[in-house]
Amino acid sequence: MRKAIVLVAILAIALTACADPGEEGSSDPTANAWVLEAGTVDGVDIPVLADRPITLVFDTEAGTAAGSSACNQYFAAYTLSGTDLTFDDVGSTMMACEPEVMDAEAAYLEALSLVEQFSIEDGQLNLSGVDADLVFVVDETATTTTS
Repeated sequence: MRKAIVLVAILAIALTACADPGEEGSSDPTANAWVLEAGTVDGVDIPVLADRPITLVFDTEAGTAAGSSACNQYFAAYTLSGTDLTFDDVGSTMMACEPEVMDAEAAYLEALSLVEQFSIEDGQLNLSGVDADLVFVVDETATTTTS
């Protein structure tokens, strides 16, 4: 009996991991790698540069998130509880890029530090907080299927 319960639990986890991000019940933001599609901070659009993507990848074992912030690589601790999601201790490497790239990066990192909650709808990860909204789509270049 115990083996059956464990098997059912493992199967449920596996099916959730394989779910399409737009499917009902797929509500785990850590299940995919993401790329920023749009965002605002303090009512101002965050520039999305085609040749400088902003990405977000969660490491659930370490409790950290990281990615490209247009110019540099960034990293942060995250806390996830229900639909509450916050990022703390946001840091990054310190390379310099063109001014418009640095502006996009600064705006994104500011917005990320203001995030308080998430939702996933129609395959999009929406992060929001006071004066911050970020919309991500699945990063197909970073996603691999293991199931």
